[in-house]
Amino acid sequence: MPETWLDVARDARKAASALVVQDRYRSAVARAYFAAFSKVTHELVVTVGLPMPAHREGPSHARIRPIIQTSMPHMAQNKRDKLSELIGRLYTLRIDADYKPSSEVGIAEARAAISMMTTVFESF
Repeated sequence: MPETWLDVARDARKAASALVVQDRYRSAVARAYFAAFSKVTHELVVTVGLPMPAHREGPSHARIRPIIQTSMPHMAQNKRDKLSELIGRLYTLRIDADYKPSSEVGIAEARAAISMMTTVFESF
């Protein structure tokens, strides 16, 4: 059975939480970002009905913040701003975790990412 973006989001959320407990902080940060990204993508595809680019099932990571700002009319502007900010902060943490081995990615960063991910799931 095919999965939805919400299924993917929930799976990544579980993985992020489990990875923190295992002291796998870089991987936890990456999964936390992807969980939040997938949750937002679910909202864009299912709730808003936003068509995705040809040959893609979701938006690009670089475009997700502008899409949040322009394509979520059911959400108040201040909430869109906050959601966009959280996704941006998570994306920055994820880039550091995945592509910058010299960056400090420890328990503090992982906990911050988990907290932001949880806010995306519970508040938006």
